[in-house]
Amino acid sequence: MLARRARRAREITSLLARGARSDVFLANDASREASTSSRRSKPSNETKPSEAKRTLLREHLHDALYAPNKGYFTNDRKTSAPVGTMDEGAIDFKALRGQDDYFGELNRRYARLGAQWLTPGEIFAPHYADALVRYILETHRGDCGDDEALEPLRVYEIGGGAGTFASGFLDAVKREAPKVYEKMRYTSIDISKRLCDDQLNRVRRSGHANDVHDATVGDATSLQTWGATNEETCFVIALEVLDNLPHDRVWRPKRGEGEWMQTEIVRNLTTGELAQREAPLADALIQRTLQAIDLTADLAVDGDGGAYNPRGFMHSIRRALTSLASSGDETWFVPTGSMQLMETLHAKRPNHRFIAADFDTLPNVRIEGVNAPLVATQRVGGQTDDHDTYLLPERLAGSADVFFPTCFDTLRAIDFATSSQNTHRANARLCTIVTTKKFMTDYADVAATVTGSGYNPLLQDFSNTKFLLSGAPAHPHDHDHDDH
Repeated sequence: MLARRARRAREITSLLARGARSDVFLANDASREASTSSRRSKPSNETKPSEAKRTLLREHLHDALYAPNKGYFTNDRKTSAPVGTMDEGAIDFKALRGQDDYFGELNRRYARLGAQWLTPGEIFAPHYADALVRYILETHRGDCGDDEALEPLRVYEIGGGAGTFASGFLDAVKREAPKVYEKMRYTSIDISKRLCDDQLNRVRRSGHANDVHDATVGDATSLQTWGATNEETCFVIALEVLDNLPHDRVWRPKRGEGEWMQTEIVRNLTTGELAQREAPLADALIQRTLQAIDLTADLAVDGDGGAYNPRGFMHSIRRALTSLASSGDETWFVPTGSMQLMETLHAKRPNHRFIAADFDTLPNVRIEGVNAPLVATQRVGGQTDDHDTYLLPERLAGSADVFFPTCFDTLRAIDFATSSQNTHRANARLCTIVTTKKFMTDYADVAATVTGSGYNPLLQDFSNTKFLLSGAPAHPHDHDHDDH
């Protein structure tokens, strides 16, 4: 399987080298950064006097989530950060009778929180971090049997929440591989200063000094955050990060035909209301992302085209029925934030290995479109209020989480496309996609999370999540889309 995927990667790399790829992938660092900054594409019609300047959807979402002191993740005026912690200690899964007990325990802990949510890394601590440590140590060691002879282990974590995963990760490396721990370096990167401070404090309380761990406040998608290009071999971890990266919306009036149009957001200066309008597609980052989506079907091991271009007999029937019932137009939400992140990582840490875990589907989404987001406000005690729009009134600004499902086939295509521009690689790389159940079965102590009835929440609760792994471990674990 690995050999077949490697051959397919070389074939497509050869096509790209012969000019089959559009020139939009040939952006340098400066133009990539400019395409996501204050530069705007010219709309098809002029902005009215009562309207503020138009912005792309990703810029609107970035402000809603990350604007200094008022975004959902960066509003320091809130009494608590949006990410909660299990302050009363880890869950004793073996003491639970079964699935009902597990959800009852979760509900009880949510009731003690403010308007916060818990990540899988928090709920399954320390077992979640332990599993990733086993995977990373296996990959880092390769065929070397002597930890003292290894290069220093270098790890970056993006969006580390309250720091539970980082402290658990360092605890596990120190316990399982003390010689690796002595030389390792772990950096937490978070756009929120509050969360960055929380991560730093949590890790220090766990006994890990600043020569092992440090924290940086910054936007991981920005070239400036990473400083000078560093060719070190490293691991970059992103757990439940991709779902909160801004996306763009593209639309066309007839399904499957015609040119895409980009979506721009405009505020009425008189009423304060927000509206979205379509304009001719001119944004370079959106264009590069659509180019990557076009590669998805070619790269997919199982022949599927991902969420944007699914294939198969049953899908053909469903699509025909949907077309009959719809107005005939087509809307996609495309992961321009992920595209920007991968371009940045390949530019600044060209020898990185990427490990991402996220949701591939989301329930009860009210917004129309392929890969549309879930918009929700968290209330005290773990209750949520879902919204049918991301154009929320000013009074709700910074109060709602906006998160998207991750099409892992497309994410793999994005990594392939951006790695093809990495001059430090002989060939573009092709990542592995595995279900969380498969990854945890291979690397976690699943006996520690099983309940009395045999129900195992580590394997069975977050069934709508997957891992993307950009680098083969020491022995093959290539079970692409394996649901066993």
